[in-house]
Amino acid sequence: MDWKLTKSIFLAAFIVINLVLIYMIYNESNEEVSRLSEQSDVLSKTNIDTSVLEDYESREMQMIVGEPEDIKTEAANSADDSTNNQTTVPVDEDVAFTRDGLEKFKNNSVYKGEAYHYDEVMSESDAVVFNQMYEDYPIFSNELARLYFSEEPMTMSQGYIENIEPSDFSVRQTVRNPNVIIEELYMNEDITGNAVIESAKLGYYIILEENNQVMMRPKWQFEITDGDIERILYVDALNQTEDIIERE
Repeated sequence: MDWKLTKSIFLAAFIVINLVLIYMIYNESNEEVSRLSEQSDVLSKTNIDTSVLEDYESREMQMIVGEPEDIKTEAANSADDSTNNQTTVPVDEDVAFTRDGLEKFKNNSVYKGEAYHYDEVMSESDAVVFNQMYEDYPIFSNELARLYFSEEPMTMSQGYIENIEPSDFSVRQTVRNPNVIIEELYMNEDITGNAVIESAKLGYYIILEENNQVMMRPKWQFEITDGDIERILYVDALNQTEDIIERE
């Protein structure tokens, strides 16, 4: 067998496959742009309030992967105190159970505390949540990547994902415009014509956890008031066919 020729054939096939993949993604992005430019005034004929989406700027993202860190082991090998523990641990009684108080505590006393940002949507009067960030984006709604403070009794649990990097199974592509997504939600009767979009945040959502590795997809987090119902929806930021996830 001519191994040199075989190698050349495999290399050529690999290049062709990648060119086809790039072409498909390029076409999908162009179709989204075209759809937005030709978008009917469906939403203008409803009472849906999308004013929070006015400042949206186009950007590119892709899937990422990482590894849940064993914070217990890290704490045992560090000079930090017992708050660096992935299980639930008590918090000093002199720490004020307020956003500012817990911000100061996490930045000064929690392992990699500055990697977490306050989550206004998930926080409540007796529970405060900080999400781990990757670049400028939060990792949504998962104990593997958050600080969770409970008031009674005052305790903290921590999860941290390390070695985060782009997935080999994805490429960067244009994020879906949130206005288009809201129109789709309305057309599919997932929201009514009187819905109010309270907030829209772009981040990552853990879709797979296996063999000590997690995979995360870009998702839009929509906070929606629809009549007397408050809802949190996670909608895929890259692909329309992905399932919509609703926080219970």
